[in-house]
Amino acid sequence: MRSKSGFTFIEIVLVLVITGILMAVALPRFNFGRNLARTTAKKITNDLRVTRSKAINEGAVYYLQLSQLSPSSPYTEYGIYDSSDTQVWETQVIPPEVTCTASTDVFQFSYLGACNNGVDGTITLVAEGQTHIINITGFTGRAYVP
Repeated sequence: MRSKSGFTFIEIVLVLVITGILMAVALPRFNFGRNLARTTAKKITNDLRVTRSKAINEGAVYYLQLSQLSPSSPYTEYGIYDSSDTQVWETQVIPPEVTCTASTDVFQFSYLGACNNGVDGTITLVAEGQTHIINITGFTGRAYVP
């Protein structure tokens, strides 16, 4: 009579298949430091939408202002302000690995949601060889990453 010790071939294959499925689902969710420009673009886009929503909901002018260390350097941070220039959101830092340029340093939203008196704008983010552009439609104030 044979002694039964160890695993059968079917058990080992089943464990490997289940492990493979779990890895295929879990690994794409981790950035591993990549896609920094895309992550930053999504964050800034969300903050532009918050600024627009505050302007519409409160019936007042709100704006997102980008800041830079010197006139020729890329933008390093931004804040959200109300019409009396009071900062209503803590300053957000743009990661130093991301180069941020924009068509203007202020994106002002009216109480109707329009941005910069109807003038379209862009924010460009570059990191790790990837470029992501945030488009802001002036007339509607819609911010999106294509």
